[in-house]
Amino acid sequence: MVDEVSSRSHAWKRLLAFWGKTRGFDGELVSYPLVAHSLDVAAVAQCLPRLAAPLDPAWIGFLVSVHDIGKFSRAFQGQVKKLWPAGVLGDYDARRPPRGPRHDGLTLRLLAEAEEDGVFDDLLPGALGGGGWRPDQRLTLFRPIAGHHGRPVEQPDYVSEALCSGSRTAARDFIQLMRALFQPPPLPPMSKASLRQLEWRLAGFLTLADWIGSREEWFPLADLKDVSDPSAYLTTLALPRARAAVAQARVLPAGVRAFAGLSALFPAVEKPSPLQTWAEAVPLPEGPVLAVLEDMTGSGKTEAALVLAHRLMAAGRGRGLFLALPTMATANGIFARLHGAYRGLFAEGEVPSIALTHGKAEFNLLFRAAIAVGVESKADTESPAQPASSEAECAAWLAEDRRRALLADCGVGTIDQALLAILPVRQAPLRLHGLSNKILIIDEAHAFDRYMRREMQALLHFHAALGGSAILLSATLPRTVRQSLVDAFRQGLGTAPLAVRDDRYPLATLAAAETVEEQPLAPRLGVARAVQVTQARSQGDVVERVLAAAQSGAAVAWIRNSVDDALDAAEALRAAGVDPLVFHARFVLADRLAIEERVRQCFGRDSAGAERDRVLVATQVVEQSLDLDFDLICTDIAPADSLIQRAGRLWRHQRGPRPISGPEMVVLSPDPVAEADASWLRGLLPRTDSVYRDPALLWRSARAVFACSHLTTPDDMRALIEAAAGVATTPAGLVQAAGKAEGKGAAISGIAAQNVLSFEAGYTPQSGAWEPETQTPTRLEDRPQVTLRLGMVENGLVRPYAKAETLAEAWSLSEVTVAQHRVSACPIPDGLAAAAAVARASWGRWERDSPRVLLALLQHNNDDTARYRLDGTDGKEQPVKAFYSELRGLAWR
Repeated sequence: MVDEVSSRSHAWKRLLAFWGKTRGFDGELVSYPLVAHSLDVAAVAQCLPRLAAPLDPAWIGFLVSVHDIGKFSRAFQGQVKKLWPAGVLGDYDARRPPRGPRHDGLTLRLLAEAEEDGVFDDLLPGALGGGGWRPDQRLTLFRPIAGHHGRPVEQPDYVSEALCSGSRTAARDFIQLMRALFQPPPLPPMSKASLRQLEWRLAGFLTLADWIGSREEWFPLADLKDVSDPSAYLTTLALPRARAAVAQARVLPAGVRAFAGLSALFPAVEKPSPLQTWAEAVPLPEGPVLAVLEDMTGSGKTEAALVLAHRLMAAGRGRGLFLALPTMATANGIFARLHGAYRGLFAEGEVPSIALTHGKAEFNLLFRAAIAVGVESKADTESPAQPASSEAECAAWLAEDRRRALLADCGVGTIDQALLAILPVRQAPLRLHGLSNKILIIDEAHAFDRYMRREMQALLHFHAALGGSAILLSATLPRTVRQSLVDAFRQGLGTAPLAVRDDRYPLATLAAAETVEEQPLAPRLGVARAVQVTQARSQGDVVERVLAAAQSGAAVAWIRNSVDDALDAAEALRAAGVDPLVFHARFVLADRLAIEERVRQCFGRDSAGAERDRVLVATQVVEQSLDLDFDLICTDIAPADSLIQRAGRLWRHQRGPRPISGPEMVVLSPDPVAEADASWLRGLLPRTDSVYRDPALLWRSARAVFACSHLTTPDDMRALIEAAAGVATTPAGLVQAAGKAEGKGAAISGIAAQNVLSFEAGYTPQSGAWEPETQTPTRLEDRPQVTLRLGMVENGLVRPYAKAETLAEAWSLSEVTVAQHRVSACPIPDGLAAAAAVARASWGRWERDSPRVLLALLQHNNDDTARYRLDGTDGKEQPVKAFYSELRGLAWR
C-alpha cells in the first residue's frame, strides 16, 4: 500500500508539469496546471443538479475529470514553448515544433486506447455470451466527454507526432489517479435508449461544467494554492470554488411551489375558462406528456398553459419552463406578461431566474432591469464581475449569452432559440441541456412554414426522448398538423402513432406514451361572438371604411400583407386627412421598439379614452400573441388561420360602449370565382403573392370566409380551418399553382429533414452536417437578406443613427433588415472612406466580417415624405435610392 501511495504521488508530481490554461499578467506569463483545471470542472459537475439516475456523483466526477486528457499531447503543450514540460516529454525541438489534431479529438483517441487496453473493464464490465458493456457502448459514453466544446469529434487517424509515449503515459496515469480519487463503482449495462439519452444529456452537461470551471473570475489563474495532492486540492479549494461559482452563475434550479390552483397563480382571474378548468384538473398520465390546446384568441390559453406547466413542475416533471414565440415582438409581449406572474410557480423565499432570449433581448428595458448588477460586455477579454444581487432575476452570466439564457428557471424567447438545440450547430447540446429539464411551451404553433414545422417535429422528438413535457398553443391548427406533432412526440417516447380524430372546437389533446386523449371544451364566457365579415373590392373602399370609423373615434387597424402595401395605405390615409400610426418590420430596431410600445399604449388591454382614437396601419406583426384590441379591422385577404388571428384582435376586452355597433372585419379581396386562374389575385393585390405563394390557399380561404355573412366563434372555426386546408375545391385554373406551392413546401420540408439532428445517430459527427448557425438556419429565407446599419455623418465622423449607452448598443439599435435584391451594396461617398472604416472597426467581429451587414450612410432629405435618404445599388448593381423616417420606416419612393 505504501508503494502504491508513493507511486501515485510520483505520478501526480509528473503531471503537474503540464499546463492547461495560460494568461498574461503585467507582462508575465502565468500558467494553470492541467490537473487543477480538470479537477475544477469535475468539482463544478458535482455541484450541478444530478444528470441522470445511472450516473452517481462518483461517476460524474470521474468522467468529467478526464475531459481534457488530450491536452497531455505534444501538440497542445507545444503551443507555448516557455511552458513545455521537458522533464516528461523531452526537449522542445524549435526546428520542428509539434503539430497535431485538436485536443478534444485526442481526448477521444486516448480514451479509446485506454478502453482497448482494458483500463475500463472492471468499471464497465462485459459478460461472456453478451449482456455486458460492448466496446462500442463504452465509446458512446466517452464521445460526449471528448466533445465538450459544443460539437462532436472524431478520433484522429494520424497522431504519431501529437502523441508520444510520455503523453500516453501521462494520460493513463491521470485516468488511474482519477479512478482512485472518485472511486466510481462498476456500472451496470444500459439499454440502447437509456444510453442514447445519457449521451445527449452528458454532452450538454459537460459543456456547462466546463464553461463554469473555465471562468477565470471564479477560478483565478493567479491565485492558485497548493496542488501537491489531488484529494486535498479537490476538497479544500476546487469544491468550495465550484459551489460559489455555481451559485453565482445561478444555474441551480429554484424550488417549485406546491400547486394550489389557478387562483394562486392568477388572482385576477375571477371565473376560469373551460380550458383553464381542464388544465387545473385533468389527470396527468405517467411520464412525459404533450398537451395541444386549441382555443380562440382571448380565451386564456397562456394562463391555462402555465397552470398545466406548474402542475407538471410540482409533480417533478420539470424544473422550470421555456415559452417559445414566433417573433421578437411576441416574445417581448409575453415576457412582460410572464414577468409579473412567474414567481408564483416557485417556492416562497426562492429567487428564480427569468431570461428573455432573442437576437435583441439586451434592448428590452424590462429584461435589462432584471439582470444582476455586474453584467459584462461581450468582448473577448474577461473582467471580474460584481457579486450577483440576491434580488436580481437573471444572473449576468446567464443574460450575456443566448445559449446560456436557456438555463434560467423561466425563459421567454423566439422559437429559433429552441430550434437551435436540434440543429447541427455549435453548442446545440448545451441548449438541449437547458431545455430538457423544462416544460416547453410553444405559442402560435400554427404560425410556421413547412421548414420550421419539420424542425418543430424534431424538437418535440428530442424533448420527449430526453424526458421533457411540452405544451402547444394555437387558435388555428389543422388536424393534419396536430397529428404530425403528436406523432413526433410519441416517436421520441419510442411508441407507435395513434390517430387524433376529434374535430370539435375548442379542443384539448393530451398525448403520452400509452394514450392520446382528446377533450372538447366549451368556449370561454364572453369570448364567443359573431364577427361581421364584409368584402371590399378596392383599396378605395377600405379607405372610406377606415375614415368613417376614425371620424367616430374608433380604434382601427388596417393590416396589409406587405410592407410596401402598408406604406401605400398610410399615404392614402394621409392624403385623406388621417395620420396613422405605422408598424412593420422595416424600421431600425430603436424605432421599432418605440412603435411597439406605442401600439400597446394605444390598443392594448389597458388602453382607454382618447388614446384609442387612432388608426394603425400594420403588417402581420400584430396578428400573433400581442394583446391588442380594435373596434374595426380591415385586412387584405390572407390564409384562413391568419384571418382568424386578425379577427381575434376585435373587441377582445370588455370596454363598455364602443363607437361601432359590433365587431366587423373588412376583407380586401377579389371575388373567389369558380373560373379563377393564377392571376386571380394580382390585379388587386399584386404584392401578396410574394408573401403567400399559394393563390389556391387564398382562394379557398376567401371562399370559406365569404360563404357566411358572419364569422361565428367558436362554431365556424374548425370548418373554416379545414376548408382552407383542403384541396378538393381548388378551381382548375389554380391547380397548377397549388401543385407548385405544394412541391415547394415538400422541398423545404425535405431540406429541414436533412438539416435537423438525428437523435438515434447519437452525439456523433454523423448525426448532422455540423456547421455554423449562419449556414444551418432556423428559418429558410425565401430571398437572401442583408442588414443595414444606418449611420450619420457628424463633424467628419460616422456615428450610428440611434443613441444608446454604448457604441455597440447604438449600432445594434440602428439595424434594419431588407431583401438583398433591394439593396446589395451601399457605396461610401467620396471623402468618408476613412471615417466609415473607423466606424466599422468598432463593430463586433461577426458584423465586421459578414458580407451581409452593410454600413449605410443617411443624408438629410428635403422631401417632406421622409427625413433621410440613403444611396445604394440593388441586386442587379443598379443605383437605388431609399428613404427613411422614424414614422414610416424604410421605403423606396
